[in-house]
Amino acid sequence: MSSTATSPVASSPRSLSPAPEAQTKHLLIRRYVPTDHTSAVTLIADGHAQRRSLANMHIFQHPYFYTVMLPLVAVVFVQYDIKENLGTVILLTSGIIMALMSLVGRMTDPLLNVARDIAKGDFLENADYAFVAIYGEELIGVCSMQYIELADDSAKDPLNAANVVAPTAGKRKSRAASQGKKQHAMLSSWTVIRRYRNVGLGSDLLGYILQVAAQDKADSLLVQCSSLESRARKTLKAKGFSIVSKTPLPGNLGRLGIKTETWSINPTQWVSEHPDQAKD
Repeated sequence: MSSTATSPVASSPRSLSPAPEAQTKHLLIRRYVPTDHTSAVTLIADGHAQRRSLANMHIFQHPYFYTVMLPLVAVVFVQYDIKENLGTVILLTSGIIMALMSLVGRMTDPLLNVARDIAKGDFLENADYAFVAIYGEELIGVCSMQYIELADDSAKDPLNAANVVAPTAGKRKSRAASQGKKQHAMLSSWTVIRRYRNVGLGSDLLGYILQVAAQDKADSLLVQCSSLESRARKTLKAKGFSIVSKTPLPGNLGRLGIKTETWSINPTQWVSEHPDQAKD
């Protein structure tokens, strides 16, 4: 599960509000430190790469895929007697399927490129808050948040690149506050290693970020995810987030129904309405 499309804003760290920390016998959720960099960034990049797999599966199951594949396969069966040319039929049919799969892979390459760019980045060091989940000796989850300013608070897609204003270093919160503007926070990463999903860890990490945003009196916490990420969408909905915009991905992926969704919540209101969850 991961958040996405808007790139984190690069800026210097600022003073942080007190943040919660939880520890059980085996699991520790704590602040991110630079020594976590390699494991954390690799985990985030892998989460984005999985979006490509989801997009591939979506296309393979789309009617357009079969609209192209079936006529091509039908031509093979018409041209060759399957009893006399079974090997040729199998070879040509396999070739058609592999060629279409290669074409789909090229269509989803931009999603893989995003993952590669993330693997080279240092945005966790520049995030306002970042938490990691440690199980034993292994880093199994990451969640980070950054304060941003929006050119237009009422924009249809608030996290559109043109609407996100990079905050001045060291003035992320004070500048907007002094101007009487709303305080917006953006989830810049949110992911859990695959084999530890479906146990509530992603929800716990999100709850920590919500508590911090509430402590800082942020007016909203904004999250982007793919319309194909059913687990992330389910968790966001369960936490009380609501969708404020749906934007088709550029090019053919958008035409095939894949969208970037922006979800929003008021952290202070969430904490007041869910004191038990906030405490946990």
